[in-house]
Amino acid sequence: MKIVSRPLLAAALLGAGFAVADPVESCPAASGGVCFNIAVPTSSASANSGNIYFQIKAPTSFQWVALGTGSAMAGSNIFLVYQDGKGNVTLSPRLGQKYAMPTLDTSSTAARLTLLAGSGVSEDGSTMTANVACSNCQTWNGGEMSLKSTGAGWIGAWKKGSSLKTTDKTANIDQHDGHAQFSVDLSRATISSDSNPFTATRSGSGSGSGSGSGSGSGFTETGGFSKPTVLVAHGVIMALVMAVLYPLGSLLMPLVGKWWIHGAWQAVTFCLMWAGFGLGIVAAQEFRMLFTQPHTIFGTVVICLMAIQPVLGLLHHRHFQKTQGRGLISYVHIWWGRILMALGVINGGLGLRLAREDDGPIIAYGVVAGVIYMAYIGFKVCTFFRGNHTVSYKEEANTPPRRLH
Repeated sequence: MKIVSRPLLAAALLGAGFAVADPVESCPAASGGVCFNIAVPTSSASANSGNIYFQIKAPTSFQWVALGTGSAMAGSNIFLVYQDGKGNVTLSPRLGQKYAMPTLDTSSTAARLTLLAGSGVSEDGSTMTANVACSNCQTWNGGEMSLKSTGAGWIGAWKKGSSLKTTDKTANIDQHDGHAQFSVDLSRATISSDSNPFTATRSGSGSGSGSGSGSGSGFTETGGFSKPTVLVAHGVIMALVMAVLYPLGSLLMPLVGKWWIHGAWQAVTFCLMWAGFGLGIVAAQEFRMLFTQPHTIFGTVVICLMAIQPVLGLLHHRHFQKTQGRGLISYVHIWWGRILMALGVINGGLGLRLAREDDGPIIAYGVVAGVIYMAYIGFKVCTFFRGNHTVSYKEEANTPPRRLH
C-alpha cells in the first residue's frame, strides 16, 4: 500500500478548497481567562458531517463555562463544563431555553460528546480544561450549522464562583456573569487529522496565547446576548415610577396647590407601576427568578403595600374637605408613600444588579434618583422651617386653606 506524504496530503487538501490550519481560538478580553478553541477535520468539512473538536479552558475560579452553537441562547446547542470534585470535569450537553437556564438535552438529537485526553484540572489546581469531540454537532433540536461555514454562529458564557463538585449532568447553575457571541470562520479551523488536536504542539494563532479574538483568527466577537424586551421595559418603567414620577407627583400638591392635578398625576403613575410590575412578573417567570431572589420578593411586597395608597389618599381628601385640616389619616398617607417610594428606589438598584447591568447604568440610576430625592427632601425641609407647611388645597368650594399646627 502506497503511503502518501504529509506535504502531498496538504497539497491535495488545498486543491480541494480546504486549507490545513490550527484550531481557531478566542479568549474574550472581558472573560478574565476563559478560552475557546474549535477545529474541524477536513473530512468532516468535505462531507458536512462527522466529528468536530473544541476546547473549553478556564481558571478554576470559574464555577462553570459553556460554549455553544447558535446565534443566541434560545434554541442553541450548549456544552457546559464544570469541575466534578475528583480532579476531572463534567461535560453536560444542554439545550438553550428562552430566558431560562439551559436544561440537559436528552432528546434523540442531543449532542454526542466525548471527553478526550488532556481534559481535567491541572496539577496545580489552577485551570480546568475540556477537550471535546462531537460527532453530530452540525444539527440539533432547533438548529443546524454548516461545517463549511465562513460565518457560523457560536456563543460563550461563564460564571465565577466555587466549584460545583459534581458529576451530575443535570446540576443546577446560576445565571452567567459574562457572555459573548461569535461569528466563526470554520474554513480557518480545518485540520488534516480526524483526531484530538489539543494534545499536540501547535503554532500560529491557536497557540493558546489568550490574546483575544478577531477576524484574522477565525473568531469575530459580535456582541453579547441582548436582554429581552420585556425585561428592559420592566426596568425602564419601574425606574421612572419610583425614582421620578412618584416624587414629582408628591411635590405637585405644595407647588401647584390643586388636589386634582396631584391626584391625576399619581393615578397615572399608579397604573404605570402595575404595568411595570406585570412585565416584571413575566420576566421573573421566564428567568425562573420569581420569589427566589431578594429583588423579586422585596419588589412584590413594596407594590402590594403601595396598592392601598390611593385609598389612603381618598380618605385624606375627604377628611380635609370636612375639617379643612390634616388628621391622622393624612400623615399615614404622606409617610406611607414616602417610605414606599424610598424602598422602591432601593429595590431598583437590586434589580439592576440582578440583571447584571454594567456600572454605567447603575451609576446613572443612582445619580438621577439621588438628585431627585435630595431636591425632594430639601424642598420639604425648607417649607417646614419657613413655617409654610400649609396644605394649599383649592377645594371645589373655594374654602381658603388653614395653617396646620
